[in-house]
Amino acid sequence: MKKMDEMDRNIQLRSESIGYRAAMFALIVWILYDLWNYWFNGGAKNVLPTTLTIIVLIIQQFSAISIKRKMIAGDEEYKEPNQLLRLVILIVLALSMVLSAGAYLSTVSFAA
Repeated sequence: MKKMDEMDRNIQLRSESIGYRAAMFALIVWILYDLWNYWFNGGAKNVLPTTLTIIVLIIQQFSAISIKRKMIAGDEEYKEPNQLLRLVILIVLALSMVLSAGAYLSTVSFAA
């Protein structure tokens, strides 16, 4: 494999960025289509595109935080709080709120 120069790296980064945006756009269109189909045509719920979108966004955010922490690891001047830990705590809190709300709504609907 040949060593890439700055121009090749820039081209690779831009093409990956365009590919990422296209994949996210396709997932969002898939989510909107499934919502339309569920609400207006009585189709089945499909959680796969939503789950994939959430996973991709979480991975992208984790990698951005990780790369940033590696870049500033040896810098004495720049100190940043641990955003990775904050993000994990935020995800756990959001997930627990969604699960508890879902459990509450499922018990309410069965009781009625």
